[in-house]
Amino acid sequence: MAKNTPSMAKNQIRRCLHAIIDPHPTDAEVSELWAYFQSACAYCGLLMARGARDAHVDHVVPHSSGGSNSIFNHVLSCSRCNGDEKREQDWESFLARKALTPQEFAQRHAHITKWLERAAGLSNTSTISPEQVESIIASAIESFDAAVKQLRALRQGSA
Repeated sequence: MAKNTPSMAKNQIRRCLHAIIDPHPTDAEVSELWAYFQSACAYCGLLMARGARDAHVDHVVPHSSGGSNSIFNHVLSCSRCNGDEKREQDWESFLARKALTPQEFAQRHAHITKWLERAAGLSNTSTISPEQVESIIASAIESFDAAVKQLRALRQGSA
């Protein structure tokens, strides 16, 4: 079991606070995703069982690259496609490499694109500034760092 560290806690704090603004998909949304992709990997077509270790709900645009947690920024992906094969590639380049024929590429590309376009139909009335969100999170992390420093000083008897 992994040891909990302040560094791990800070990462978790960031993720939890971001999820308040950009929540993860609900179970109902994930069910809709499974139905849309008919329990098959969006990239290679492998049939998967929901809950199986090789079945992933994959961000199309990673959160680290500015992607949202919207269900319409996710596809079904098998573990092989979501693993080392796709890492650091945008989905279209990966799909072009993965598809066996131009027809297969066109069909899968259209299917994924149709899913992604559903996000455009959502009303985005959010006026939340990303800079404001990052400032609030940075403040929380600074408070956490100060608490860690105080607790370490207590442990060493110098507080």
